[in-house]
Amino acid sequence: MIHGSLFSGIEGFALGAKWAGIKTKYSCEIEEFQRKVIQKNFSNIKQYDDIQKLYIRLYVDILSGGFPCQDISIAGKGVGIEGLRSGLWTEFYRIIRDTRPKYVLIENSPMLVVRGFERLLCDLAEIGYDAQWQCISNSDFGFPHKRERLYTFAYDTNKIRRTTIPFFAEITGEAKESWNREFSRINGDTFWGKDYPEFLRMDNGIPDNVHRLEAVGNAVNPFVAQYLFECVKLFDSIAA
Repeated sequence: MIHGSLFSGIEGFALGAKWAGIKTKYSCEIEEFQRKVIQKNFSNIKQYDDIQKLYIRLYVDILSGGFPCQDISIAGKGVGIEGLRSGLWTEFYRIIRDTRPKYVLIENSPMLVVRGFERLLCDLAEIGYDAQWQCISNSDFGFPHKRERLYTFAYDTNKIRRTTIPFFAEITGEAKESWNREFSRINGDTFWGKDYPEFLRMDNGIPDNVHRLEAVGNAVNPFVAQYLFECVKLFDSIAA
């Protein structure tokens, strides 16, 4: 299966796809620092920048993206999906419509449920996509913080006709323990490194500190992304 990424950030989705054995074909990210991170870690991915200028016909099996949540998040002004930044959903929708991926993974704030989710689902239904959705917390995967996000899985009903297959699996029991063990294995290799100072200062000698904080803070957790891609593979094997 081939994956394409929109609103890519530092490519939490692409890393999760890689861990699940799925190749990422392209990404689209407007921020320069994030694109440098992608280039460093995924030099083989074709990069695009401004989604409003992206006109692509390249087919991928799975298209993912976390479109801007500033107008949707509880920390914002609550304008919703019609806002200037979160309104970029229309570009995401356009590319889904034009490229017709078999599956779509969408990440956003849980507040989307009351600030535009009906619009998103109606847009998808209009072009023949059905959807399932679930709020997932980082703590479900053994991380010491919640950061709950809404994940929507959509599929092309022209290609998948069995609509009663559950997509999201229960993250409990042995499955949850395996995620906890995996996180513990890599937890020593932290983002900050051993010599990161206790307090953040302008002259601490670490370049691009603010950009790093922003990039990691907005990133999709690659462990959650891997789980989602594994769910896609399972769903596809049952629906085939």
